[in-house]
Amino acid sequence: MVAVKRTLPAPPELQSRWAAVLEETGLRPRILQIHDRFPEERSLEVPFAAIDTVDTGLADILLERPEEVLDAGIRAMGELLPVSGPDAHHLRLRVVGFPATAHRTVRAIRETDLNRLIALDGVVRRVSEVRPQIRDAVFECVACRTKFHEPQDEVSLVFREPLECPESQGGCGRTQGRTRFRLVAEESTYVDAQRIEVQENPETLRHGAHPQGLNVLLTEDLTGRVLPGNRIVLNGVLKSFQRASASRGGVVRNTTFDLMVLGNSFESKVREYEEIEIAPEEARLIESFRGDPTVVDKIVLSLAPTIKGMEEEKEAIALQLFGGVEKRHADGVRVRGDIHCLIVGDPGTAKSQLLRYIAEVAPRGIYTSGKGATAAGLTAAAVKDDFAGGRWVLEAGMLVLADGGMAMIDELDKMSPEDRSAMHEVLEQQTVSIAKAGITSTLNARCPVLAAANPKWGRFTNDRSIAEQLDLPPTLLSRFDVIYSIKDVPDQERDRHLANRILASHRDVEREGEGSGLAPFSPDLLKKYIAYARKNIRPSLSQGALDELENFYVRVRRQGEEPNAPVPITARQLEALVRLSEAAARARLSSRVEVEDSHRAIHIMESFLRRVSMTEEGKLDIDLTQSGVSHSQRERLDIVMRIMRELQDEHGGFFSIEQFREAAEKAGIPPPKAEALLQSLRNQGEIIEARPNHLQLVRF
Repeated sequence: MVAVKRTLPAPPELQSRWAAVLEETGLRPRILQIHDRFPEERSLEVPFAAIDTVDTGLADILLERPEEVLDAGIRAMGELLPVSGPDAHHLRLRVVGFPATAHRTVRAIRETDLNRLIALDGVVRRVSEVRPQIRDAVFECVACRTKFHEPQDEVSLVFREPLECPESQGGCGRTQGRTRFRLVAEESTYVDAQRIEVQENPETLRHGAHPQGLNVLLTEDLTGRVLPGNRIVLNGVLKSFQRASASRGGVVRNTTFDLMVLGNSFESKVREYEEIEIAPEEARLIESFRGDPTVVDKIVLSLAPTIKGMEEEKEAIALQLFGGVEKRHADGVRVRGDIHCLIVGDPGTAKSQLLRYIAEVAPRGIYTSGKGATAAGLTAAAVKDDFAGGRWVLEAGMLVLADGGMAMIDELDKMSPEDRSAMHEVLEQQTVSIAKAGITSTLNARCPVLAAANPKWGRFTNDRSIAEQLDLPPTLLSRFDVIYSIKDVPDQERDRHLANRILASHRDVEREGEGSGLAPFSPDLLKKYIAYARKNIRPSLSQGALDELENFYVRVRRQGEEPNAPVPITARQLEALVRLSEAAARARLSSRVEVEDSHRAIHIMESFLRRVSMTEEGKLDIDLTQSGVSHSQRERLDIVMRIMRELQDEHGGFFSIEQFREAAEKAGIPPPKAEALLQSLRNQGEIIEARPNHLQLVRF
């Protein structure tokens, strides 16, 4: 079916219709205010719904022929001023709140959208610097000294030069071959310009699909207001331009045109999860779970139901999906509400499958693998690109694009140490600071991180503690609220039960065609339930919950008061308990954190500490994950260093390995521990083998 182009009314008629819209919507006082405050303020925002209510025909024409209609609107604004000042034509008309019919995804744009007003919903990926762009160039003819104007195309990056000295502007009519033209830069007209790239929302992409982006030109007061990672609705006119490429025969122009949007306005998505549409009947279904004491258990059962077992890990991840409440103190200090989880497990324990499922269920979830991630790809990068005329632009990485969502990082241990260190700031401050190529900026990365890794030697062994087998630096481990270790230990009864469940799920798929039919929440409903809870519920702690958390913290800390006892828990774990409690209340759609929520948080924390921070003596030692060295290891290390100094004094600056072993055994250090400490000091360069079988301390 061929679209019929609407006949555009004459400019005077359009102008009068705009004047009627501006008067009836009561915008005249606002126009006067903008004019008085010019140039600090120059734009009038008009809701599309207001135009549609007063003049439906004008609203329809605006979408089809936006440039002429908006020009008429600006002239109408000038007419409403009591005295048309010299700057009246510099006022701008910006339309916001377009209907669903005008919204487009980058992937769905077609040639029928050219020169129409569209609304792009996406995330800002690249941002160039704000630079002056010439709009009306003034040239001087060298032959006749006449100055004339040459308007520039604001879409193309190509500077347009005159072909002749125009007689219509008082020139001599000579062509470019018979004279030269000099640009009079100080008399030319410029505007602030900034080029950005709007990319599809990552969570809307199909598996394997590459996110597509579209260049946008922002001018005047629209510039300098967006950063990479911002989620916006960009309203503007879709334009095409021909890109030329150089070749031996000269300039070659392609038949395929590039696209760009001339920005008219943009709307920031200040509220979370606006892009997730929840129908009224779905909202009523979600609200029916309010007050259900078993709803958290139902959510846990609905997380990757085909992955059997891992109930404790799934419970922690379920609370991570809901998250705690972000807080800002009076002194400006921000306390994050997001919960970070790390799963370290043996091969074949379905870690990657679990992360991929969570990426599907989490609103705005993004998945990546550590093998294919770099520091620039995770955080942000300064890149040189012809998209901004060969200048440096700021490009957002995965964690910045996941701002307000959730990031899944698989194979965290496979990343290089340099790339992994870029995550430290993201996990605690939830920002990305970049200072490269003259660009200094701080971007938001407010997202919980769910990471998975393998043990240091591929599989957990029984001769070492769990903490010693985590192949991650303590500075990174300490930033995770919950760390779970998954050991694949053969157990006949447990293995038979697990095998029955796995095989039954395969049978159900063959019979019914679906494997998650028994899950209380479908993946789609669970995603909407999480979005609804995070958007509408901000729970506060009840006195009962506060008392429970305080008693648990003090009770565990009391273990560290014994002589030579390790520190079992720190204030960092107390903050994690608060976040987990708030997440449990939010999952119940409750505005109050009750005692049962704090009990759930305490259960998760005890499980984490018991698995990862338990020493051989059966005591909790948080230093195992926060510093990498346990209290007992530090004590043994002090004893070993004292023994080495004494041996070195007694034997003329050297001591043999046999002498060290004998002295260590007398001091009560088991031979395996003594050997491990000796090897560790060798690796750190603290001792050297000065001659065969004889050692020497580097720093005496």
